[in-house]
Amino acid sequence: MKSNSLRFIILLFISCNALAVNDDSILSDDPPNRLSEFNFFSDPMNHLPNENVVPYDLITPLFTDYADKHRFVYVPNGMTAEFNGDEVFEFPIGAALIKTFSYQKADGDELLLETRLLLHKADGWDALTYVWNTDQDDAYLALGGKTIDVKNVLTPSNSSYIRYRAPNKNQCKECHLKNDEVEPIGPKPRNINKQLIYLDGIRRNQINHWAAIGILQKSDYTNDLMIDAFDENYDLSLRARSYLDINCGHCHSPEGSASSSGLYLSIDDKNYGVYKKPVAAGRGSGGLSYSIVPGHPEESILLYRMLSNEPDVMMPESGRTLMHAEAISLMREWISEMK
Repeated sequence: MKSNSLRFIILLFISCNALAVNDDSILSDDPPNRLSEFNFFSDPMNHLPNENVVPYDLITPLFTDYADKHRFVYVPNGMTAEFNGDEVFEFPIGAALIKTFSYQKADGDELLLETRLLLHKADGWDALTYVWNTDQDDAYLALGGKTIDVKNVLTPSNSSYIRYRAPNKNQCKECHLKNDEVEPIGPKPRNINKQLIYLDGIRRNQINHWAAIGILQKSDYTNDLMIDAFDENYDLSLRARSYLDINCGHCHSPEGSASSSGLYLSIDDKNYGVYKKPVAAGRGSGGLSYSIVPGHPEESILLYRMLSNEPDVMMPESGRTLMHAEAISLMREWISEMK
C-alpha cells in the first residue's frame, strides 16, 4: 500500500513538474540554447501552453511581412501584473512575453520561423530571439539574428518569396526602447481590451480573464479608443490612428527612439503629423514638406515612406521587407478625406 502511495506521489510530482515553467531559465544571465528549456509549452509546434502561460491577442497587431503571430504571457504563480494608466502593464520580475512568428504553407501546414521572448529580470527586460529548426521541433537561440528564405506560403500579398529577417539582439531595441530602456509594446490595456476564445471554447474579454485567473489586478477598464484598423464598420480616422499607434507610436513618442523627430503618433496625440515639417529625415522626406498634407496623400511624407522598401527611406525601418498594401490604402483614404 505504501509503495503504491509513494508511486502516486512520484508520478504526481513528475506530472506537475512537466507542466511548470522553468522560472530559473527566465532569470538566468546565461539563457538556454533551446526554447524548449523554458518549458512554456506542452506541445510547442501546436502552441499548447503549459500551466500559467496564457494566450492573448491585440486588437490591431503590428505588421511583420504578413506573418501570423501567436502571443502568450507568463506571470509566475502567486504574482500579479498591475495597471500603469494606459501604458504597458507593470509585470512582476520573472514574467515573460512570448511571441511566435509563422506562415501558413500552401500545403496547409504551418511554418514556424522564430519565437521572440521578453523576459523581465531584476535589472529590466531582456530580449531574446529563438529561430525554429528545419524539423520544426525546437527553436534555438540566435543572438545574431537570422535571415530566412520563405517560399510557398499564403499571404494577402501572394508573395512567392519573402526574405524574412529574425532580428539580432540589438535590433530588438530599435522598437522596444523607451527612455533608453527595453520595454514591451503590445500588452497595454487599450490593445488587449477585446474578447478571445480560450482553450475551453468560451469567449471572454482578455482583461477580465487575466484578472479572473489572478495574473492582473482587477480594474473596471472602459477605454475603447483602440479599434481594429481594418474593420470598415468603424470611423476612418480612428482606424488610421489605431494602426499608427500600434505600428509607429512606440518609437514616435516623446520617450521613444524617434523622439527627436517631433512626430508623435500615439492614438491620443492630437496632431499626428498634420503640416509637421521633417527633422533630420534626409532623403526619407522624398523632397516633400510635411508629414501629412490634408487632402493630398501624394504630398505626405508619412505615406511616401510607407510606400518605400529602400533603406533610410522606408518606415518602419526594420521588421518588414514587404509593403503593407491594406495599410497603405487606409492611410491614403484617410489623408484624402482630411479637410
